[in-house]
Amino acid sequence: MSAISLGDMARSFMLRRHTVDLKQNLQRLTNEAAMGRISDTTARVSGDLGPISGIDVSLGRLKGYGIVTSEAGLFAGAMQTALGTVDNLAGNLSNSLISTSTGGTAALIDAAGKDAEQTLQTALSVLNTRFGDRSLFAGQATTGAASVDSDTLLSALTAAVAGAFSAQDVETAVSNWFASPTGYDAVAYQGGDALAGLTIASGEEVRIDVTAKDPALRDTIKGLALAALLNRGVLVGQSTGRQDLARRAALSLLENKTDRTNVAARLGLVEARIDAAAIRNSNETSALQIARNNITEADPYETAINLDETQAQLEKIYALTARLSRLSLLDYLR
Repeated sequence: MSAISLGDMARSFMLRRHTVDLKQNLQRLTNEAAMGRISDTTARVSGDLGPISGIDVSLGRLKGYGIVTSEAGLFAGAMQTALGTVDNLAGNLSNSLISTSTGGTAALIDAAGKDAEQTLQTALSVLNTRFGDRSLFAGQATTGAASVDSDTLLSALTAAVAGAFSAQDVETAVSNWFASPTGYDAVAYQGGDALAGLTIASGEEVRIDVTAKDPALRDTIKGLALAALLNRGVLVGQSTGRQDLARRAALSLLENKTDRTNVAARLGLVEARIDAAAIRNSNETSALQIARNNITEADPYETAINLDETQAQLEKIYALTARLSRLSLLDYLR
């Protein structure tokens, strides 16, 4: 039986091919060891990529929910801060008006009127606060202000109470103006309908529906404006009447305290639901990522063994190549 041998060129080509294969395998194993993931996922799952595709779709959806809950949480938090500021402004002014209305001098009443107008201006400015490029209390009209400025509001109210002869007349005229469709809602409120619902998790939606047209905020502005009219010459020359107007404004703000608290509580419940949904989404994301890693991760022990074996084989190829390259006819005859 005749022996089959390889020529020098064929042997050289074979060694080069084995060297290239081993280098590629070494590179693949090195990457898998460094990244902890297999390079050929298709081979791992025998060509069935359905489970991984399903996991990736779910992770993409949860990522979208994460963006929504993050932005919604910050938006609701900014609104809660603004509501707290308005409540503090109303509470402080009501206390001041109560003190002034019980035997206060004309000068004190005038000072209270100036303070009330400044407070109204600040409160309206707070309600016109923007979060990023969106107005907080303007509902769906997020690009504009929620309310007119205090000067525009008081000018409209001054015209509405013209001819009033008592504090009760002024309060009635102001209340009618705020309740009328052609009053506050048409003249002062510049926003739109409440924001639509936001999907924060699979099958779960929340609505951040507080606007400057909310009855609690509208009544707060009414109480502040009622007191601010003292700085617009209402009931001028009637010391007792102006004291009575300060008292009525203070009582209006005090009675509205519960409504303001309820609005803050309602918004707080929305914040709690957003936080709870964000936690659930995060937990689900972690579970899905673990499931995906179980499919695609490389076994560090097995990878290390294969890496050592491949490196040893490559070293043997280098050694064999070096020995073959030193062969000569004289060495062969020896």
